[in-house]
Amino acid sequence: MVKFWAYCLSISPFWLLYLRSDFYFFMVYHVAHYRRKVVRQNLLRSFPEKDLTEIKAIEKRFYRNLCDLVVETCKLKRMTVDDIKQHIAVTNPEVVETLYVRQKSLFFAIPHSGNWEWFGKRMQTFSGHHPMAIYKKVKNPDFEKFILDLRTSLPVEMIESDAALRTLARRSGTLDAVLLLADQTSFGLESDYWNQFLNQETCWFTGLERMSKFLDYAVVFVDMKRQGRGRYELTFHLVTDDPKSTGKGEIMEQYSQHIERFIHEQPDNWLWSHRRWKHTRKQTSE
Repeated sequence: MVKFWAYCLSISPFWLLYLRSDFYFFMVYHVAHYRRKVVRQNLLRSFPEKDLTEIKAIEKRFYRNLCDLVVETCKLKRMTVDDIKQHIAVTNPEVVETLYVRQKSLFFAIPHSGNWEWFGKRMQTFSGHHPMAIYKKVKNPDFEKFILDLRTSLPVEMIESDAALRTLARRSGTLDAVLLLADQTSFGLESDYWNQFLNQETCWFTGLERMSKFLDYAVVFVDMKRQGRGRYELTFHLVTDDPKSTGKGEIMEQYSQHIERFIHEQPDNWLWSHRRWKHTRKQTSE
């Protein structure tokens, strides 16, 4: 049933695709109230300076974007690289091109913003790097199979997160550009990186920093802003091209600052429905 639904979306023209998205928005937001409490709480805590009217406006735009993201992802299987290029503009491709000329592999560090699935199909157009993506298995095997089936249309080599470092370490002599969604909720351990992010103490997985230092990969933050329905603009920000010279936590701090700046510029364009702040740091006694 899910495959048939996704197939119907994939063959729909864009005008019909977004008409369906409008219907899904009504059902998800007004009828099902999907994670409304989580989203509202996240927004209120992240923007204490905004009144409730502003928060509700951001909330509604987020749900509209979320429904667009779902239908756009289903459309991915029928889109060519040329199609994707028409929907995603790049402001400064020279950031990645320069790294390729310098024979430097890199991590594309992207938060859950814009359309990260579409970005995967756009990756091969930036330079001659070999495109790869790290993904984490989901608990539901049927959903896992469905997502991987959609991603087979990507010209990207998929790596499961548990095997990512081993796989990349074996690829000596190759130039790779590796997509990594690095803003997932961490386990809340003392070994995680903790900082103040959106007015809240926040923990981060440190895999991005640890792998970039071990492999000596540059780190590039992907700023993917929504310019309209099915229209995105990419801007690359070099976090570091010399990770081994950075101090402990420096890469994660810069990465989180880039995300926070991005969210303040386009607050509806981040995945507010995930429980990002479900862990509290344990206080140790003196």
